[in-house]
Amino acid sequence: MEIEDGATARTGADLVVECLAAEGVDLVAGVPGTTVMDLIDSLARQQAVRFVSTRHEQVAGFLADGVSRSGAGVGVCLVSRGPGAANAAIAVQNAYDESVPLVLLVGQVSAGVVERRAFEESDVVATFRPMSKWAVEIHQAERVPELLQRAVRTAVGGRPGPVVVSLPLDVLQDVVDDAVRPAVRSRSHPPGPAPAAVRDAAALLRAAERPVVLVGGGGGGDPAAVLELADRLGAPLLTTWLRQGSVPHDHPAFLGALGYGAHSVTEDVVRDADVLVALGCRFSEFTTKRWTLVSPHTRLVHVDVDPEELGRVYLPEVGIVADAALAARALTEAVDGTAPDLAARRADRRSALRESYERASSLSSPALADDDPAGGVSSAAAVSALQGIADTDGVLLVQDAPSFGPWSHRYLRLHRPGSFFGSAGGAMAWGLPAAMGLALARPGQRVVAVSGDGSFWMVAQDFETCVRESIPIVNVVMNNSAYGNTRDRQRAAHAGRYLGVFYGNPDLAEFARSLGGYGVRVTADDELGPALEKALAQDGPAIVDVVQDQMYGLPPGLLPPAAR
Repeated sequence: MEIEDGATARTGADLVVECLAAEGVDLVAGVPGTTVMDLIDSLARQQAVRFVSTRHEQVAGFLADGVSRSGAGVGVCLVSRGPGAANAAIAVQNAYDESVPLVLLVGQVSAGVVERRAFEESDVVATFRPMSKWAVEIHQAERVPELLQRAVRTAVGGRPGPVVVSLPLDVLQDVVDDAVRPAVRSRSHPPGPAPAAVRDAAALLRAAERPVVLVGGGGGGDPAAVLELADRLGAPLLTTWLRQGSVPHDHPAFLGALGYGAHSVTEDVVRDADVLVALGCRFSEFTTKRWTLVSPHTRLVHVDVDPEELGRVYLPEVGIVADAALAARALTEAVDGTAPDLAARRADRRSALRESYERASSLSSPALADDDPAGGVSSAAAVSALQGIADTDGVLLVQDAPSFGPWSHRYLRLHRPGSFFGSAGGAMAWGLPAAMGLALARPGQRVVAVSGDGSFWMVAQDFETCVRESIPIVNVVMNNSAYGNTRDRQRAAHAGRYLGVFYGNPDLAEFARSLGGYGVRVTADDELGPALEKALAQDGPAIVDVVQDQMYGLPPGLLPPAAR
């Protein structure tokens, strides 16, 4: 990395940027602040790493999250001390919960004033240690390569997750010797399965009458590997909550995604399993219906790269510490030779289950006969319009956490693995910033984000960032002027005593236009498809304001999960 002309002595801040470039980082998102101004200046004096200034630290964190999920490299965000770091905490916590690699760089007060309650002073390491894989403060500029590059390797290695690096102002300003240079970029190969574990698992699977393959967030990196295993076993294949984009839905093995809004046929497959192969699955609350879905009689083969996950919730009969794809391929080879009559029974059963799933997940399902949008845009029409997006090559779909989520969970068919991204960590306002990160990391593809109006308005100010930085995402905002999930809980569990869940919205299309973007407002079903086409035809960012009734929300017959 070459610093532009005009630079003086080489500093710790320059070394930070050099190390990021050496690790393949080409984008940093952040908010300028007092203790990171030297680092901002170093970024300004070079061309290898782009800096994108956001309007809030939470947005910078979620943007970095989107970069990481794109597969283009680890996402990095930069914030200043104290309040700036605290504002980024929600993105760090969400990344930790979802095993998303992320590096947060935090400015810190100089060593000479530590413990004097200096302006905005806070203990960064103590704050972030419980919600990160590693939190570290660098005290000598010469150790920047050692510790910062280790932070990147830690974020992406093993079970991925966020790492927080505290950078005191004096370390960033210190002059470093020209001999101090970044280390060579290094990555470790993931572990393969132990042969004995594969033999034990294969013995269970050969005799299984009703085997099931469950793919979690850690198992979806190689769709071909998990599909081949499911086919070799004649087994249904399911995904965990909001990980349904990891395999093609038109494959005959696919039986849906577990979690809130799952079809009964999908859940019953797990209940009836005699052997369950879980690949990169953490058995979360929603995936397991609050840990009630897996039968105590089901024999479990659990594969995870993190040994601490094996036995955390369910004790496996065979636990395998390994990369999920490597384990899936080893198991596929090991279970060859199933008895023909057993293989035929498995195939017939899977075929019948697949037919049931296709009926249940169709928009023409009788279950939708009672859907009443009360004059606004129906969610069934929204799914139908988004289906065209999902089927289009070169388009990525981002699902935020609105009450519309169960509709896409139940009825949206995803035939292109890796084209759908959803946040299962529960953090509102993830969608717009994550879509920004995906669009910046994959400039050759278009990104469409689907958000509720509650989530969108938490980060709406950064639509201006999209305009300023020419990030051409399309934001589809399901606009019912309500916090829909909480409204539905108040209706179901609190006798309709509504408080704090309704609010007023402006015309979101006008809002988009006021910032220099494209905006279109949709008030009827037949307007949505053409509106999406027009938004995608624009070169810049767009908002599609989908107006729904204030009381409209979940699919017919679905109740919100009880608060516990």
